[in-house]
Amino acid sequence: MQNNFSKEEPEVLLNTAAELIQKSGMDEFIAQYHSGYDWQIRFSNSEQDIMKEWEIDKLEVFLVKDQRTTTLQIDIPTPTIIEKKLKEASVFMKNSPPNQLYAGMEQSIQTPPSISSLFDSRTKDLVENGSENVYHAIDAALAEGAKKVSGVLYFGSQITSLRTSHGFSGEYAASYYRATLRAFVGSESSGQDLLCGRNLDDFSTKMKNVGRNAGKIASMAVNPKTGIAGIYDVILSPTVGGNIFGEITDAANPLLTMLGMSPLQDKLGAQLGPESLTIRDNPLLGEGLNARPFDVEGTPSQVTPLVENGKLINFVHNTSSAIQTGGKSTGNSNFVDFGGGSQILAPFTSNIEYQPGDFSHEEIIAESKKPTIYITSNWYTRFTNMMEGTFSTIPRDGLFYVENGEIQYPIRNVRLSDNLLRMMKNIIQIGRDVQQVQWWEVRTPTFIPTIKVADCHITAPTK
Repeated sequence: MQNNFSKEEPEVLLNTAAELIQKSGMDEFIAQYHSGYDWQIRFSNSEQDIMKEWEIDKLEVFLVKDQRTTTLQIDIPTPTIIEKKLKEASVFMKNSPPNQLYAGMEQSIQTPPSISSLFDSRTKDLVENGSENVYHAIDAALAEGAKKVSGVLYFGSQITSLRTSHGFSGEYAASYYRATLRAFVGSESSGQDLLCGRNLDDFSTKMKNVGRNAGKIASMAVNPKTGIAGIYDVILSPTVGGNIFGEITDAANPLLTMLGMSPLQDKLGAQLGPESLTIRDNPLLGEGLNARPFDVEGTPSQVTPLVENGKLINFVHNTSSAIQTGGKSTGNSNFVDFGGGSQILAPFTSNIEYQPGDFSHEEIIAESKKPTIYITSNWYTRFTNMMEGTFSTIPRDGLFYVENGEIQYPIRNVRLSDNLLRMMKNIIQIGRDVQQVQWWEVRTPTFIPTIKVADCHITAPTK
């Protein structure tokens, strides 16, 4: 857990990998090595269940030969294992068709920016005091009326080392923490809150606030009424907004438009939302869990505006997508799994950052005079038409009916069934309560506030 990894070990391993790849006759390659540790503290029924440790020792390799490509992931790499995997890859590539989506990788060597806040040396202390902080969160939830509390705290640190066939070499250290906590009062009354970042200042207070927020939501959700289908304004917590609108920001990707997996095809330059909406991809945001000084091709990271004053102005790019579309790499190359079970070299977002709005969370509630639904958490977001952006998602945990500027009562058994593009265009209020969200329903770390959307379709089960 300490930032004392030997620089010689990754360097020796990458030198060995590079020599073996060159001997195998490849035209181009990327070799990226991760070394470090992850920890998990899991708790349920208000008690810690387990504390686990994993060592990170993984080599990722991208290979190119005669326009044919493949990607390897090698856990616990040794020279013998690397050589064996390369031989298998050579046979596979000879029998594979040329990759029409590959047009090249970064060839220039540029100095990457410095991001000083990627690593917090206090992360190692969570091995000793992480459990104490978990119990602070549990106690805070119980004090708000919760009967039981469950969740997980992850933390860790690693060194990422990169080498490419075009001469780039670099490495950086990064640490993180990520907590999810659910509080329960009854079988139909629960609340959730999240916490993630790198900087451990006031970590105990942050964990207490997570427990307090989850416990408060759970207590407010007691005795829910069955929701009624209809058209409502909808208030999305940062957790929910990060999931729903993350489907749009992640889709600002030329590869996904080519593959028919993006609702943003032919939308570049279009007005997607109100003028108050500005979103950018920011890998230089040190607290962001996907912050990095360079991408997997060695291209320096940069801030890329995606939506400016409501208008879609950019996609993220790597070298190949930039060449194929006549653009320029934005430093967003990564090894990405788009759902097929294997990774490819592709552009992808890093940290999504929303410009704060003008409203507090309380003001958004207070200004909700007409029937409004406040969704604090959601899951099972599914598309009926990905190209059009038609989807549905199931609210969970605290779900509330709001009218006349106040939360009136909790509700249950409804679904949000709408269209991503229509919802973004119907944003009417953006909060200033920006927080980072990243969990299993929000793949890309997203700094997002509470958002209110007009005239959304709420459906309910039919008898």
